[in-house]
Amino acid sequence: MNKRPLILRTLITVVVVLVFTLAIHPLFQRDYYETFLGMLKDKQDPEAHQVVKEAKALQEANPQLYQSQALLQAADAKGLDLTKKVNGNDLQDNRDVMSLIRKNASSSIRLGLDLNGGVEFILQLVPDQEFLAMFKEDDTNAASREEMQARMASEFDRYRDIAIEILRKRLEGQKIFEAEIAPSGSSYVALRAPVVAKDEKLKLLNLIKMSARLNFRLVHENNAELVKQYLADKNNFVVPVGYELLTTSEFRPGQEPKVEYYFVNKIPEMTGKGISNAMATKDEFGQRKIQLRFSQAGAEDFARVTSRNIGRQLAIVLDGNLYCAPVVNQAITGGSAEISGRFSNEEAKSIADALVSGSFPFQIKVDAVFDTDPKLGASNVANGIWVGAISLVLVAIFMCVYYRVAGVISVVALALNVVLILGAMAAFNATLTLPGIAGIILTIGMAVDANVLVFERIREELKSGKSLMNAVDYGYQKAFSAVFDANLTTLITSIILMSVGTGAIKGFAVTLSIGILTSLFTALFVTRLIFAYLFRYTRLSALPMMQFFKKTEFNFNRMWSKAMTISGILILLSIVVFFVRGKSMLGVDFTGGTQVTFTYAEQIPQEKLEAALKKAGYDATVTYKYNAAAATDNSKVEILVRGDLTKANANESPMDHLASLLNKEFPTAKLSNGLESSIGGLIGWEFTKAALLAIAFSIIGIGAYVTLRYEFTYALTSILALLHDVIIVTGIFLALGRTISLTVIAALLTVIGYSINDTVVIFDRIRENASLKTCKTYEENVNLSINQTLNRTMLTSLTTFIVVFVLFLGAGVAINDFVLIMMLGIIVGTYSSVFLAGPMVALMRRMRSKRETMANAPAAEKR
Repeated sequence: MNKRPLILRTLITVVVVLVFTLAIHPLFQRDYYETFLGMLKDKQDPEAHQVVKEAKALQEANPQLYQSQALLQAADAKGLDLTKKVNGNDLQDNRDVMSLIRKNASSSIRLGLDLNGGVEFILQLVPDQEFLAMFKEDDTNAASREEMQARMASEFDRYRDIAIEILRKRLEGQKIFEAEIAPSGSSYVALRAPVVAKDEKLKLLNLIKMSARLNFRLVHENNAELVKQYLADKNNFVVPVGYELLTTSEFRPGQEPKVEYYFVNKIPEMTGKGISNAMATKDEFGQRKIQLRFSQAGAEDFARVTSRNIGRQLAIVLDGNLYCAPVVNQAITGGSAEISGRFSNEEAKSIADALVSGSFPFQIKVDAVFDTDPKLGASNVANGIWVGAISLVLVAIFMCVYYRVAGVISVVALALNVVLILGAMAAFNATLTLPGIAGIILTIGMAVDANVLVFERIREELKSGKSLMNAVDYGYQKAFSAVFDANLTTLITSIILMSVGTGAIKGFAVTLSIGILTSLFTALFVTRLIFAYLFRYTRLSALPMMQFFKKTEFNFNRMWSKAMTISGILILLSIVVFFVRGKSMLGVDFTGGTQVTFTYAEQIPQEKLEAALKKAGYDATVTYKYNAAAATDNSKVEILVRGDLTKANANESPMDHLASLLNKEFPTAKLSNGLESSIGGLIGWEFTKAALLAIAFSIIGIGAYVTLRYEFTYALTSILALLHDVIIVTGIFLALGRTISLTVIAALLTVIGYSINDTVVIFDRIRENASLKTCKTYEENVNLSINQTLNRTMLTSLTTFIVVFVLFLGAGVAINDFVLIMMLGIIVGTYSSVFLAGPMVALMRRMRSKRETMANAPAAEKR
């Protein structure tokens, strides 16, 4: 081995690790003003320090102003161009500077609602005139008023669900996949989203309030003359009938902003309903604009409008704000248009995303804004971190003891893998949630599995008499296909989940995809590099390892019929559990329920409140929330109970019963001032449909890949094994009295990824032995392959089980469901891979051979 490839590989490893390690910095959010001052070209710039001082004064006068708003107002009022004072690229105006400061002040890794809390918006949906016009009372063909009101309520609910999905798509356009959006009461929607910096609330608020109602409206033919009259006598000027005055503002460094006035027709010539795509771009002068593409019908409408109004100014108005009013020089028949105006890159992207995701049939009013505590509670998060660290240390110790020198190498790779995952999440602005942790655990298990596959192959090569260096080379070569196929099948799943899934499912998929790629890099590239250095600079001549099974000669084909009987009984019992539990198996994420909020005197840990409610028979989640803008009554505890509350007795309301129950258990809490409302599930039909499609396409994608790499028999077997695992794991989980939630769905997806990984490794060995013609019959080949991979199967299952079992014992109630699913998945997935998948392939092969023999029998007789 020459020095050049070793040096090159070392440089690649150092650069990759360094880049992702630096991406993790900073771990915590920094002060907005301090960040701004740190970005200055001249750190002592008196104007910059003065504008910060004035911004702080603005905040003192108006506490509801965010730091970015205050700084922007102070700078604009002085005509101060901050783009020339800070270090940064592509900064066109002060709004771009605010976006850059917000980005630099944020912590590197965004934590989700469950780990770090976030912000909650209570949104009131107010129907617009277009919606109300559908239900005119003077319509002679309308039914009775009661029927009309019922129909109106039904349509309102339908449009509200559409609005929820539009909001979800907008947030996903900003790479916020973990938001929770649910109906709250008759005309409200509760939206919760994770935020890193407080100023991100402003960005989210603007995105949420944007109705995305785009109108193309004509400017008055005599606009210039009307503007002169208006400026000459503003107080006595009368706006022409049917028109309204709209303005645009152009920032000018060192001067007052330049304001342009337009008298615009109130009735639009065309709306933005025909838009098929919108994209934030730049023109040849670097000016930002939003490029619009129309559908066929929209393009025809726009061609008609422009052809009729050549020479006129056509105002482009979005949500009541005028962005530009270009002159129509000719009919535009290409099906495109553009919006230019003063907005930052961040704003341009938000507007484009909003136009693509759709417009609301409502006006949105923000009724309240709350900060929310983490759902898991600080103690649960701390416990989870400590317990997770302990479990990983135990895995590291086990690998070092079992594989000795090779184990130490794998632990180094494992540590690098964690750093790379966190660094990649920070670089790609991913959000770390409990489902994301599920993805990390799965990828850590897969990273260990890849090392185990390589080391077991090295052991086999050493037994065949090869030197250590040759054994290592052959071990990596022969293990590559199994490692690659196992990881790629899981990557296919994650890619499909990213493209089809929504919400927490998409967040899980992003984390899983990152983890798979980093695992492949550390397991196949970094560990081999370490071996190369050991061979070059040490006298490494042996690689001692422990071994569970010195010689495995189990007859798994004989056990297949008994295993099928056990599986059949478990599947049947699981189906019975599904029917018996019915809707009660769905958690509050699916069903919604009753939301009760109280004020409190002392904050009781969330997990204690939830445990007390569970003991009393309530399926509930608890969240603390705060409204900094409110002078009084600004701290509340919110309890979301599945279904309707039941009365304790006739003299006590359900809400009062809940308060009495918790005040008796926790006297210092002093819950009072209760408010009760019904709230819909976080998972609506659109979400459910996307989740089901994601899972279905994932299984189909796995089947297609396995068919291409192996054959259809293997694909069919792997799909049946996956369905077997999911049904049995879910059945056992529900039989233990648990309910299905978003977290449980993420854990089941993890089970799918883990199980297919295990099965593909066995399939790879079956294919290899078949090509080598090691055995006389296919059944013998399958049996030999399972025995050959048994050490690897047991080791991978054991190391992953150690992690989740320690989490199950010490990580607290909040993630108990997730960890329990993982534990069951490891056991059932390992069982199906060893006792069902391989023998089932042999059975299908035998049945196919019999069919082929019977089909060819008549022809043989004729000959």
